Amino acid sequence: MKEMLKIESAALRLGGRLLLSGFGLRVKQGEWVCLTGESGCGKTSLLRAVQGFLPLEAGQVFVNGEKLGRHTVERIRGCTAYVPQELFLPVETVGEMVRIPFQLKANSGRRFAENELLELWSLLGLERDLLRRRVVQLSGGQRQRVILSMAALLAKPLCLVDEPTSALDGESVGRVVDLFRRMAAAGTAVLSVSHNRDFLDACDRVIRL
Repeated sequence: MKEMLKIESAALRLGGRLLLSGFGLRVKQGEWVCLTGESGCGKTSLLRAVQGFLPLEAGQVFVNGEKLGRHTVERIRGCTAYVPQELFLPVETVGEMVRIPFQLKANSGRRFAENELLELWSLLGLERDLLRRRVVQLSGGQRQRVILSMAALLAKPLCLVDEPTSALDGESVGRVVDLFRRMAAAGTAVLSVSHNRDFLDACDRVIRL
């Protein structure tokens, strides 16, 4: 399988504190890898560094064979879907929210397909009438699954996900696991962050930081 993400000898510092040193990681196409570890050990910061939002102190990042740098960062972000732990979008309705990624320049080649979205919602246990609801009416778990469906719908080669099950009950965690298995089977490389034991048990590899 093609190597979608490669991190070599990475050192990462935040606020004067060294989080990682000499860190390496490889994630292949269709592989689902999960990072875990104590709070503050650098998991979220590493996801941000892969997209060029947080500079490495040392080391290199390659995405889809291309080295991350000033001239490549926009292309790398264009082939990466990112789901942060908290995401607030300036819209009122869920229908507006799910279309926002497809209005971005980085996703200009991708078309919003409501039928595909609703298929993903069925997998995640979401009702189709959520499209007509206001975002503030969603529960934390519903919001989390809607955002995950948006990332899956983009079908990017690499998906980075930070704590995707933090607001979910056991049944919903199982549905999210099914979603990531489906994404990996379709060829997406997934790098996720989690502390959930069931979630960690389901992925291909666990890396403890």
